[in-house]
Amino acid sequence: MKQLIIFITLIMLLTTAKTKSAEIIPVWNKGSGAGDIQDMELLKGHDEFLLLVGVGSNAQFQIRSTESGELINTIPVGTSTDSRIAITPDSTRIIHLNGGIAQVRNIAENLSVEGYFGVDSDSIIYGFTDIAIDPIRPLAYVTVYGWKGVHPNITTKSKVSVYNYETKEFVQDLTELGDYEYSVIEVSDDGKYLATLNDGKAYLKVWDLETMELIVNEKLYSDSDVVKSEARDIKFSKLNNKFLYISGLFTEKLSEKDLGRGCYIFNLENKSRQLLLPDAVYSSNSLIFLNNETRIFNSSRTRIGVLNLFTAELEWYGVPPENINSQKVIYSVNSNYFKGITANKISKFLYDSQSNLEDIIEEEIIISPNPTNSFVNIELNCIEPLINYQINDVNGLIVYQSSMQNQDSNLQIDFMPYPSGVYFITLSCNNLLKTYKIIKEG
Repeated sequence: MKQLIIFITLIMLLTTAKTKSAEIIPVWNKGSGAGDIQDMELLKGHDEFLLLVGVGSNAQFQIRSTESGELINTIPVGTSTDSRIAITPDSTRIIHLNGGIAQVRNIAENLSVEGYFGVDSDSIIYGFTDIAIDPIRPLAYVTVYGWKGVHPNITTKSKVSVYNYETKEFVQDLTELGDYEYSVIEVSDDGKYLATLNDGKAYLKVWDLETMELIVNEKLYSDSDVVKSEARDIKFSKLNNKFLYISGLFTEKLSEKDLGRGCYIFNLENKSRQLLLPDAVYSSNSLIFLNNETRIFNSSRTRIGVLNLFTAELEWYGVPPENINSQKVIYSVNSNYFKGITANKISKFLYDSQSNLEDIIEEEIIISPNPTNSFVNIELNCIEPLINYQINDVNGLIVYQSSMQNQDSNLQIDFMPYPSGVYFITLSCNNLLKTYKIIKEG
């Protein structure tokens, strides 16, 4: 009975940790002064950020202050619609996708063009649609979209290609020119994997970048469903590159609770997909990790959602507050602020979860090994003779709870019985709750 009371108390503490409602707080909101904003990137140090504003001969790059949003410099540039920009890992170059041409620009030399690479033309008109930069090699992975004919008899094609942005040379195509329209593309932080999602008959495709071989080709659509899948975003876990998060509308449902729309976590090792927050409805668009991947910030032009993976709930969801722009959002991890754009507006804002979760999440440096395929050792500073702990999966379900004798403030827990995935272990230590994130590998 005593042990039961201890665990009821533990669960009550977890349930009541969030004492106030979460809040999105505007800092400033400004107009571009030169038309709609096409794309945005933070510059080195995050003291300044870059906007691509306008279309055609009136387009311009704007460099603005992160602190105030004030305009620092303007560089004229001709650009098409739906252009994209990306910054190289050494922060020396910007790659500007402009139709079928990718311009490589030198940041230190006032964004002057040092060269370009482009798609070879045949009977199809091509354009670059998205880009991911390799963090290790001087490679740019791009999605290419092509079309020919006149409406309503238009044929469209798409592919994924690789270019060397230093030599400006074509390297290879990763896919054949096909009917898929690739929507998003992402590289893992260690440069080991590349992943894409496409609309319509959606597939998750993942390549091993050391061999350039396709290792995952996971079908995400149902043959019987007339509704087209819509790919929104894809992000590799920064804690373990064997896990990646995907968002969008995917008609190949996993269960009755799966509405087809949401954020999923995919395990590269066993090629399994799991829906996050199956009981919640949210916009399932762009993904940003917060608080050591215990939260996911999820935004579109008309909705913002924050998924709390620790408590398995939708912590915040609704229309963006006044003076918050959310069509595209970028996040500064070091300074904990957001920049958002919608049409010709740019804003800076903060997110306050109003909970004690940040206080109870401990640094993962005290856990070893993590990731693990068996035991983890947790170094504690507890004076209590008995340590009570609880293990939750990524959906907040309790998978195990028990007590252990405190031996030299070290706790050893065997994760071997559990499937590969993300887990949270919560301990009662010195009358406080301490929570750790554990990655279980296969």
